[in-house]
Amino acid sequence: MTEIGEKKELPDVFIDPIDMSELDRGFRKEIQSMPNGEELSACFACSTCTSACPIANIWEIKPHQLIRMIILGIREKVLSSKEIWLCLTCFECQERCPQGVRVTDIFFDCKNLATEEGMIPASIVALGKELIEKGQLYTVTADWEREDLDLEPDVPGLSTDAVKRVLGSTRTGRLVKGGR
Repeated sequence: MTEIGEKKELPDVFIDPIDMSELDRGFRKEIQSMPNGEELSACFACSTCTSACPIANIWEIKPHQLIRMIILGIREKVLSSKEIWLCLTCFECQERCPQGVRVTDIFFDCKNLATEEGMIPASIVALGKELIEKGQLYTVTADWEREDLDLEPDVPGLSTDAVKRVLGSTRTGRLVKGGR
């Protein structure tokens, strides 16, 4: 029992208190106005999406928490989170949501907003740069692997020039060149 005048320790909490001045009251409406956001407000934080997510255990902010943050208007933290970029787009969360919230699609919308605001992780920009420069993200196989299989050193008919040309004129092309 605490004596009168004695300070009581605050209980541990899972998240920091929300600073109401940092809330963007229009963020939820912005997401809801997008083609995939209609059911956003139906989320009641059951955490089925988190249970379904194969990588939620490595996320600091779980999928159901991100959705709740969107509803509350915590725009800056959502758009700057690494989790929206880590999503595997396996759609497990979305398929299992009992309320029909399009979780994966909403994360895509958040990535698009983050991109528009210049909040793209350097690793994502590097992938875009590699894709534009090489026309593919991964080399099909190493030369020695092809040689061991008695295959030609180069993949016959593989031309990435068209991919490079098209991507160079897209938003991805502008982003890797430092524009928006």
